[in-house]
Amino acid sequence: MLHVPLLAQQRRFRTSASASGGGLGSHLSSKWLLVPAAAAALAGGFAYAHNAGAQVTPATAEALQKYGGPHEPATRWEAEIASQPGTLKVLTADALLAQDHPFLEDDHMFSAFVSKGIVRDWTGYYNPDRKTWYSVIALGREVCGFPRVVHGGLTAAMFDESFGGLLFSLKQQKALDFWGPAYTVQLEVQYKAKIPAGAVLLCTCEVERAEGRKLWMTATMRDGPEGKVYATSRALFVAPGVKKMVPMVTSYLWHRVFGGFGGLWPQEQDRPSQ
Repeated sequence: MLHVPLLAQQRRFRTSASASGGGLGSHLSSKWLLVPAAAAALAGGFAYAHNAGAQVTPATAEALQKYGGPHEPATRWEAEIASQPGTLKVLTADALLAQDHPFLEDDHMFSAFVSKGIVRDWTGYYNPDRKTWYSVIALGREVCGFPRVVHGGLTAAMFDESFGGLLFSLKQQKALDFWGPAYTVQLEVQYKAKIPAGAVLLCTCEVERAEGRKLWMTATMRDGPEGKVYATSRALFVAPGVKKMVPMVTSYLWHRVFGGFGGLWPQEQDRPSQ
């Protein structure tokens, strides 16, 4: 959870410059305002105790929907998902292109895909009672490996991004044992049928089990709630230990304020082990 290409980057720069008179100091001041939100989004819930029956408070619901933005369901089945009791709209295509999002960076792949029309639309819903995430994804035409068939690598990436949406929502709900980010350690995809270019897809993600800093999730990609199954997936996400987390968070916040490409992984060997 929860990276804009050149066009959106240029728009962001113009907006920042016009708001600050073009001064670097003013621009950095506006970036400092993002630090609390960025830190909260990254941490996701310091010292949260796992609670299988965790309830979503009004404040948590507001936080989850803060970056959702306006959106009209594209299909009848999406409208039915959106209208389920307790379901929250957490992500929209507009949020992927937000100028100063607290935790999405300028290099985020799906922001680039949305801005270029590779992905025409992406909406994420979360049902806290079911602990289920729904990605409704409208694909463009330039998404193929074999002609007119969606590239399998893109299918895997859509699963991974959807798992990230579920992870983010669970942390906001205080439903996990760990705080901070977690990273994909294993991602298995079973391809069942060819996905046609331009399709509107439903990716449904659920928790399989959670143990300490490890979270296993499963997902299904269909053309609707009761539609054809295109692929299934299973993932293991792992959160780094505390000793690795502190420098990573420091690096992240430095990057949010001053830019650059420090990243969250100073060394490849720092990737969390299973």
